[in-house]
Amino acid sequence: MKKHTETILYGIYAGMAIGLGGLLNVIASTWLSSLPWVARTVGSILFPIGLTLVCFLGLNLFTGKIGYLLDNNKQYLGFLGLVYLGNIIGSLIMGGFCKVTFKDTDFYETVLKISGGKMFEPGFLPIVKCFAGAVLCGVLVYIAIFCFKTFKKVWLKILGIFISIGLFVFLKFDHCIANMFYFSFSWSWSNPLSYLNIAVVTIGNSLGAIALNEGIKAFKKLVKKDEKASA
Repeated sequence: MKKHTETILYGIYAGMAIGLGGLLNVIASTWLSSLPWVARTVGSILFPIGLTLVCFLGLNLFTGKIGYLLDNNKQYLGFLGLVYLGNIIGSLIMGGFCKVTFKDTDFYETVLKISGGKMFEPGFLPIVKCFAGAVLCGVLVYIAIFCFKTFKKVWLKILGIFISIGLFVFLKFDHCIANMFYFSFSWSWSNPLSYLNIAVVTIGNSLGAIALNEGIKAFKKLVKKDEKASA
C-alpha cells in the first residue's frame, strides 16, 4: 500500500512539473504575442524545464515510463495505471491553481486559445493528424528519457531533454499530460472533445515510445548477431 501511495504521489508531482512547463509556455506566448515565432521559440525553450524536474527528481511520468511496457511483467501495467492517475491529479491541481490565480489576466486568454486549438471535430483526418503528432511526441519524449539515462555528463542529459522536448513543443505535437494541464487551466472539461483529444493523444504517445524502444532493442540484437558472425 505504501509503495502504491508513493507511486501515485510521485505521479502527482510529475503532473505538476509538466504543468509548470506548460505555464511557462503560456507566459512566453502571452508576453511575446506580437512576435509569434519568437514566442513559439521561447516557449519551446522554457517548457522542457518541466521534464528536467521530472528526470532529476526521479518523478513518475506516464509518457516517460510507457515505452518500457514490453520489457516488464504484468505488474508494470498496474504501475503505469497508478502513474497515469497521479499525472491526472497533478495536472488538475496545477491547472486549477493557475485558473484561480490567472482567471482575469491575459494568460487565461492565451490558454483558452491553446486549448481551443486542440479541440478537433470527430472525423478521420483530424484524428489521424492529432494521432500522428502524438506518436512523434512519444518518440521525442522517449529520446529525452534515453538521453538522461544514457549520458553521464549532466550538461548532455539536460541538452538531450531540451532539444527533444523543445522540438515537440515547437512543432505543436500533443502530449497527453500537458494537454490535461491546458484543459484544466482553461477548464475545458465541459467540452466532450477534450476527452477525445486525451484518449487519442495518450494512445499516440504510448505507441510512439513503445515502438522506438522495440526498434532500439531490435537494432541492438542485429548488431550483436553481426558481431558474432564476424568473430
